[in-house]
Amino acid sequence: GGSAHASVAKVRGKKKYIFEFNVCIHWEMTLGSGERCKGTMTFYDIDGTHEIGEGYDVSEYVVEDGAPVDARHMLERFVRDGGIRTEVEKKLDEWILLFRETY
Repeated sequence: GGSAHASVAKVRGKKKYIFEFNVCIHWEMTLGSGERCKGTMTFYDIDGTHEIGEGYDVSEYVVEDGAPVDARHMLERFVRDGGIRTEVEKKLDEWILLFRETY
């Protein structure tokens, strides 16, 4: 889920890419034991000032109740701080590049 707006403006002959959006990722990970962990991770204020490769702030990271306590460190490592987050950040960068190339 999320919300967004985007536009392109020309100011003194130079294109300005104006966009701002939020993205909420619903994730699920199955542990080696077969237990499932679920949660959400929200990226707010993705906008035209962002530099490609800079990374994005995660404003909300939630692990649903029921996840084993001893799995929290692994979830932080592979969901919140890397793994899933890294892949999402790559896709966000790709979208920004595509937006700039297309318009």
